[in-house]
Amino acid sequence: MKKSFLYTILGIFVFTISILTFLLNFRPHTPQLEKYLFHPNLDYNIGSLNVKFLGNTNILITDGKTSILTDGFFSRPSISNVLWGEIEPDYGVIEYCLEKAGIHQLNAVIPVHSHFDHAMDSPIVAMKTGAKLIGAESTANIGRGLNFPEGQMVIVKSGVPLQIGSMKVTLIKGKHWPYPDEELGLKLLNREIINPIVPPASAFEYFEGASFTIIVEHADASIAIHGSAGYIPNILENYVVDILFLGMAGLETMDKSYNDNFQTHVVDALNPKVIVPIHWDDFFVPLKKGLKSRSLLEKLLKGMDVKKSFEFVEMRNPDKKMSVLPLWELVNVLDLMDNIPH
Repeated sequence: MKKSFLYTILGIFVFTISILTFLLNFRPHTPQLEKYLFHPNLDYNIGSLNVKFLGNTNILITDGKTSILTDGFFSRPSISNVLWGEIEPDYGVIEYCLEKAGIHQLNAVIPVHSHFDHAMDSPIVAMKTGAKLIGAESTANIGRGLNFPEGQMVIVKSGVPLQIGSMKVTLIKGKHWPYPDEELGLKLLNREIINPIVPPASAFEYFEGASFTIIVEHADASIAIHGSAGYIPNILENYVVDILFLGMAGLETMDKSYNDNFQTHVVDALNPKVIVPIHWDDFFVPLKKGLKSRSLLEKLLKGMDVKKSFEFVEMRNPDKKMSVLPLWELVNVLDLMDNIPH
């Protein structure tokens, strides 16, 4: 009788784990990719500025002479290590992704903020490409923990432009998307990294630091990278760009009032011709497996459904083009502004 009871309990436990594993690994189909996926014109040779999407909020911007990369986060540790273990840059994965992206030299690596899924790998990428590491003091302390050269770090002041080769780059301090989980928000938001982080370390040591909207001005086009779905009223009203890389993660969990304000103070303020969704793919999935949406478990428990974010942005911006960029592919910005996605 006791054995039978124990076998029953064990069976229920195994079944529950199997269901949770399935829900965690199953990622619903995202029709937005087909609807908005941009198909580059490989013969397009007008202008020199190109962009390349490398997952999450990794954006390569290059004209062949000057190249900058936002974030440079490639390691993508597993969700179990993030929640219950320690994480560190995966040098082999970083080298693979840089080679796959054709990146050998950069002028600057600029994280949008200092959470692990943006800045953990940034110093390694900067060291491997000879780039300056640009950001807030929290990002510098991630670099210091990895022995990044102090002379190659640039601590920025919000709103003060930097001339990086052929590009003028301005970082504007904003606000991170407010986590619905209040406890998680208290752990990670509105906190600075005050000491160097020496990996391996807990993901929860990578505090936000400062969240930036990055404005890149070039002769061919102006670009904004708004990495997190947060906002501060009116701080972007003096900037108008051609292309907006818009962080989508979390919009679907917010109420109408929040999303209306986000639209007003980010999208309307920057008034782009083209909106490129970013921070929508699941950053726990290795890039070797391609871009995947959030897991079914996150959708069921947290309401993390990228479909709703896409639909909101599309509904509020019927006069603007929204294009999902293909992974790894070089896209000419004038082609992006000129062509209609299929």
